[in-house]
Formats: sequence, structure tokens, C-alpha cells
Amino acid sequence: MNTSVTVLLMSGEQVDGEVAMADQGTYLCLRREGETLYLPWSAIKCVRGPALPERGVGTTTFQATKYPAST
Repeated sequence: MNTSVTVLLMSGEQVDGEVAMADQGTYLCLRREGETLYLPWSAIKCVRGPALPERGVGTTTFQATKYPAST
């Protein structure tokens, strides 16, 4: 995918990186500075950046800019 995004975490921390993979139900895999982060959606407040190409995950499709915050 390699789409550059900024992830705002529930803790208030901001993480910049490239999306390596996104599993709508589980986590966002982000690459940054030579490391790979697996961020659970429950820890993510929002994802900012250009929309990812629509892609199937099971039977659903999604875009990075439209993930709801988990409650």
C-alpha cells in the first residue's frame, strides 16, 4: 500500500508512517523509521492522509480516511 498517513492514538500520541497493511477488524500495520508497528484499532482515534485504494477485506471495503474510532 505504502500510503503515508498520520495516526492519532487515543493516548494523544501522533504516529507518522506508511500503511503496510490494514485489517479492518483487527489492526493497522504501519512502517516508520525502519520499524513496523501493529496498531490495534481500539488504540486509534483517527487516521489522517490520502484515501487508500478501495480493497476487499473479507466481504467489506474501506478507505483509510473513514475508519471510525473504536469505543
